[in-house]
Amino acid sequence: MIRIHKPTAPTKLIQDGSKKAETHCQDYFQDPIAYQTGNKKFNCARTIYSHSSVKISLIKAQHKKCCFCEQLIGEDGDIEHFRPKSAYQQKSKTALKYPGYYWLAYDWDNLYLSCGPCNQRYKKNLFPIATQKHRAQLNNNDCSLEMPLLINPGQEDPSQHISFRGEIPYAHPKSKQGKTTIATLKLDRPILNQVRLNHLETIKQIYQIIQIAKDYPNDLKLQSSSNDAQKFLQDATLDSAEFAAATRCAIADRFGRVNIV
Repeated sequence: MIRIHKPTAPTKLIQDGSKKAETHCQDYFQDPIAYQTGNKKFNCARTIYSHSSVKISLIKAQHKKCCFCEQLIGEDGDIEHFRPKSAYQQKSKTALKYPGYYWLAYDWDNLYLSCGPCNQRYKKNLFPIATQKHRAQLNNNDCSLEMPLLINPGQEDPSQHISFRGEIPYAHPKSKQGKTTIATLKLDRPILNQVRLNHLETIKQIYQIIQIAKDYPNDLKLQSSSNDAQKFLQDATLDSAEFAAATRCAIADRFGRVNIV
């Protein structure tokens, strides 16, 4: 994960989203028990929160990558609600709690672009927080008191919580957020680890060209290749690069834990 910097909210969300959210709030207070039991559910408008202007803005802000695992997904990602809009769970395999964060269904700060596995298979309705009594359950509750245990990439720097040993992510010793985020989203799932490893093996080979070139300063061809390799590595650490977080850690660690067969 890396920090995501969003532009201003699309007009569709500011205009239509705010009106629809207000309608949800009015509906809830007319029959709160029905919504709390799940007998009534909010008809959240996908045409608003998943409008083309919203998705295009997220694709650009996230450089066509999943907000969680950093895999390139292009235009094929899902619109992810960081705080679940319909219902939530503190832990997996527990009953859904109703309602969800219905008033944030169209909130720009609550929306991201996610790959299918991260969104549909792992994150789903999970939204663990540190203390349940601080859970915001109404639109007039203060969400800032919640202390989410999942890293919000649009509000904080994930590198303060998660680092990499080669292709394997690990939480910083004192970061419960890092540990919970990795466990909830399965950021260390085998298939993802393998894809990251393949990526880092290529990066390491490029890095080795630079190291070899240092011993042959008069070899113009090798020096030219080294210059190209340095530019490649610089680009690989940009926010726009796939697996930028793991790449930055590997370069800082001088690839000590990435083995080439």
